[in-house]
Amino acid sequence: MGAMERMPLMKLVVYEALRIEPPVASQYAKAKWDFVVESHDAAFRIKEGEILFGFQPFATKDPRIFHRPEEFLPDRFVGENGEKLLKYVVWSNGPETERSAMMVLEGRVGWVGGER
Repeated sequence: MGAMERMPLMKLVVYEALRIEPPVASQYAKAKWDFVVESHDAAFRIKEGEILFGFQPFATKDPRIFHRPEEFLPDRFVGENGEKLLKYVVWSNGPETERSAMMVLEGRVGWVGGER
């Protein structure tokens, strides 16, 4: 990863490749606490213990976030505005992205049981 940090254009291409075709499209998780997931037009209450399902392409190809979402645009993440888009692309399910992962899903979460 150190070499990639010294190649900013390569990093941008990799980010866009991961955005357009996430290596793990579907993710499941069990809520560790109560929280609210907000989408563009709604909010959903999640209770501790509920099972969540997230489908990455709903977030990574959201036309309200990404201009021309179906196209591979290697310069998409360039500059200040481009860097802001990175928060909408989750690279892992680990603790470092746990809270942002819920934000990234932008409410596109399928519930298995429980209220919303």
